[in-house]
Amino acid sequence: MRRHRFYKQIIALAAMAAFAACNATAQQGNPLAVPVVALDEYGLFSIENCPTTHDVLEVKLHDGEYYIDKVMIYADGMLMQSVPIREEDCITRKVVHFLDANFDGNVDILIGPGCNREYSTLIVWNNEEECFTRASNDGFTVFNGEFYYDHERKAVYRMTSSSAFETTYTMMVWQGTDLQSEKMFLQVFDPSYYDSYHVSHRYTVRNYYSGDDAISTDDPSLISEPWDKWVIIFSRE
Repeated sequence: MRRHRFYKQIIALAAMAAFAACNATAQQGNPLAVPVVALDEYGLFSIENCPTTHDVLEVKLHDGEYYIDKVMIYADGMLMQSVPIREEDCITRKVVHFLDANFDGNVDILIGPGCNREYSTLIVWNNEEECFTRASNDGFTVFNGEFYYDHERKAVYRMTSSSAFETTYTMMVWQGTDLQSEKMFLQVFDPSYYDSYHVSHRYTVRNYYSGDDAISTDDPSLISEPWDKWVIIFSRE
């Protein structure tokens, strides 16, 4: 009786191990699996943190005469989809990063450096169409600037300008496959420039469309969500 029970336990453990191995293989073979991206102490990550390789997907870039004109996405060596790139988008840098840019749990692909002086393009998985789609940024299909991704709040922060006296960030949220600006956060570091920037306090949160101040204070502890966390992050005090 004990031997019979022992054998049943062994069979059950073997079955569980086989299921776990099968599940791990299935996850590893999922072309939409999002690579692990290490978050910083504030829960943010940037493009620099995102891997350039994927367990299943491989991205090949086709050169046009002066620019990349086609992005070919392969899954396990088989062509999954070809995404055209327009000439006016001027995508020239052959840098590929894998990330979950729109926080839907599926992998997305960024082509290009994403810095201020060069354009990049973002290709996101479209759940409704079940295919990869060019994302847009306020209607434009090219991205430039320094982006920080906040997975907790499903928001993207973009540095839109910076000088010795001020830095401006825009909080953006996804509407489908379009990344739309919502609010602009302006930090003026030198009080002597407050009049030039028309701000009354060091920390000022501005509405992107109306230009009205939502919050304006010298005390970061008075700033409410979603600004409370990253006001401290980007502060140069």
